[in-house]
Amino acid sequence: MKKTCLLLMFCLGLILSANAQQKETALTTMGGMKVKMNLDSATSLVTITMVGPSNKWFSIGLSTSDMATNKDVYTYGTSLLDQYFTSNGHVAPTTDTTNNLTLVSNTVAGTTRTVVFTRPFSTGDAKDYTFAYTLNSLNIVWGIGPSTTVTSEHSTYGTKTLTFSAVLDSEQFDTLQDIAVYPNPSSGLFNIAKSSLVKIDKVRIFDTNAKLLKEINTEITDQNNTIDLTDLTRGIYFMELSNESDQIVKKVVIN
Repeated sequence: MKKTCLLLMFCLGLILSANAQQKETALTTMGGMKVKMNLDSATSLVTITMVGPSNKWFSIGLSTSDMATNKDVYTYGTSLLDQYFTSNGHVAPTTDTTNNLTLVSNTVAGTTRTVVFTRPFSTGDAKDYTFAYTLNSLNIVWGIGPSTTVTSEHSTYGTKTLTFSAVLDSEQFDTLQDIAVYPNPSSGLFNIAKSSLVKIDKVRIFDTNAKLLKEINTEITDQNNTIDLTDLTRGIYFMELSNESDQIVKKVVIN
């Protein structure tokens, strides 16, 4: 029986992966900024969301753990820049002669700026990182400056690994009982896949002793939503999602 269940789960995973046309990371926190990436196999475009301070430059470098020469870099200071590292030392990246980034939105709320942009998987430029839909994880470096002057040395910096998961088709989840919570396990950011017709009014988080730890009273109506549990420690929790007529409990794991 156990082998049969494992086989069914494996087959279901293959079906979902085969049907998926998009993979994405969670909105991942690193220092004073956040990053999210979405890979769309239908359009061969990557959509990148960068969230950082509105009064400072912030930047990421792809497929590296340091400022390695010719590694691809995306920076926002006063505008969106397509750049690359020219030195392993503390030298500001150089801006590409051809900008292969397409700005989708640039919004400021208080002291926080959110920049969303797209780029083809492959640009043909040797200094641009080549994305592939088979990508499961990506190492990046990040940095934040003291001001919006992008030539100034970073004030904080670090490295991070982004993990990609298949984006589930929300049309498969047309009732509260059908919704999916992913990725699971995660670092604390969980996405909810559901139909736009399914309403969620409340999210409650319990520990394994059934103690209520967190309650979120909100009307979630979008097809995909993120629940932030990064303030909780590693372990097993239970997520109760409910509306006025139904409820469901999902076990989630923070690693």
